[in-house]
Amino acid sequence: MGDIVQLDELTINKIAAGEVIERPANVVKELVENSLDAGATSVLVEIKKGGKSLIRIQDNGKGMPEDDMELSIERHATSKIRKIEDLENTYTMGFRGEALASICAISKLTIISRTKDSDYANKIIASAGDILSREETGGKQGTTIIVEDLFFNTPVRYKFLKQDFTEARFIKEWIEKTALVNPEVSFKLIIDGKNVFYSSGNGKIEDIIYTIYGKEIQENIVKVDYELEGIKVKGVVGNTRIAKDTRKDQIIYLNKRNIRNAVLTSSADQAFKGATGIGKYGFFILNLEMSADNYDVNVHPTKQEVRFNDENKIYKVFYHAIKDALLSSQFLGNNEKEEKKEYVENEYAFLTNHFTDKKADDISEQIKEEKSNYTLPKADDLIKREEKRNIDYKYLGILFRTYIIIEIGDELYLMDQHAAHERLLYEQIKANYKDNLSNNIQMRLVPEILSLSHKEMEFIKENIELFKTIGFVIEPFGQNSVKINGIPNLEYKTDTKQIFLDVLDEMLTGQRSNLKDVEERFIATVACKAAVKAHMDLKEQEVHDLIKGLLSLQNPYTCPHGRPTTIKISKDEIIKKIKNS
Repeated sequence: MGDIVQLDELTINKIAAGEVIERPANVVKELVENSLDAGATSVLVEIKKGGKSLIRIQDNGKGMPEDDMELSIERHATSKIRKIEDLENTYTMGFRGEALASICAISKLTIISRTKDSDYANKIIASAGDILSREETGGKQGTTIIVEDLFFNTPVRYKFLKQDFTEARFIKEWIEKTALVNPEVSFKLIIDGKNVFYSSGNGKIEDIIYTIYGKEIQENIVKVDYELEGIKVKGVVGNTRIAKDTRKDQIIYLNKRNIRNAVLTSSADQAFKGATGIGKYGFFILNLEMSADNYDVNVHPTKQEVRFNDENKIYKVFYHAIKDALLSSQFLGNNEKEEKKEYVENEYAFLTNHFTDKKADDISEQIKEEKSNYTLPKADDLIKREEKRNIDYKYLGILFRTYIIIEIGDELYLMDQHAAHERLLYEQIKANYKDNLSNNIQMRLVPEILSLSHKEMEFIKENIELFKTIGFVIEPFGQNSVKINGIPNLEYKTDTKQIFLDVLDEMLTGQRSNLKDVEERFIATVACKAAVKAHMDLKEQEVHDLIKGLLSLQNPYTCPHGRPTTIKISKDEIIKKIKNS
């Protein structure tokens, strides 16, 4: 007799459970997704001891007929698909037919279900894959599933579970994520007898965000409702005032299924570039809606990994959706809507033609080819709005020789003079760089000669064209010296030599900047070094010119490194502060 034998059904299901059910949170996920697939508008989740001793899911969905209940705990039994071709048109959360069979193999499972056409509910009890009893019982329309003693017959798996509160936290986080993308469904979570989460199902994502993240986040989100090339992106992004230390609050869904995808994460990073501080990440909760034949979610049993047929297209749509939303935030109390498509397209074209990261290069190859035959309007025409924002403000003065104070209605605004001027210069320099303008140069009457280190000279030789396109007219002058014949045509507040040396120093120690792309970082550095600094005195007319310049920009919100150009203080905040002092 040979060494190969066929495993029995219970062993097969236990092995399958190891992939599908790693912890109690996976049980909750699979069962709640079944509730959503059944059309439930109300889902109650109750757990005890982190889900190890009890998980109860109760919904008001369509319920299961009596004949389907026993079949539902058989492996690869599903109502979602009939043949492999159906995967291209499947939008349900589950379709493999593995979840209930896997759960039943490693727990005591009770299912109670009633359809609208039935006069009573049916109940089955199973354990370790075997049905122990069947009976008729009372109950409302919908399904209740009770899972007890999880992993009772797989002690190795049970041993690796975390403490109860940790397992409960995983479940709570998953329920919250699911509620965010299903605001029309009411969710209730009970942990060890305590109500810990509730959503009303009123369809308002803002209310759920308030419950989960608090008032500050809720007040600083921007709605996203974007569509391009047959793909919709809906949800919210945090405005430029919200920045996080981790990606924990970057949540992506695909047809309401929570997913992970490196292409989408990279696209979001580029869209938020310059809108968040160094080392920070933007906040977003976004759902992509597209036809099922555009992607493959059947990569892993957890269905979190997904592959797209056209990654370039997905990258572009996600970028545009986020960027468009960020640029629609109000500025100095004004949120007049304006068409931003050309500006965002111009930014995207610049971005995708200047990748330095190898992964990004792979993603953008097709995009580069498409853009090579596409002529955009002149960049200088796109950085400004068609009509300047109409703001009736009162200039009050400058605080700490750094913050310009203006009054608008019942609100005070503090404008960071350096960040504001830096944004203005950045947009101007980048526009000139994009258009490769040769007249953006202020020639020196007397060239300056600078002696440099060997490392500095090597950097200049490698990037001489970049210096020239920005507006620096330089040439090697001896072994370790350069001659500066011209500088970018901007109103500098420091001398030519210092600007050049500051930019060179910053580029050689680029760790200070979070801008990955060399061109982008170079432009941001020139703008930063050339902008007015804190404690530099501005004349009143210079202040008005600065405000006027920002009001005319499509993107006035932050400096290129993510620092806000303005902050708001309301009259109510001031009164409250005075009363409490």
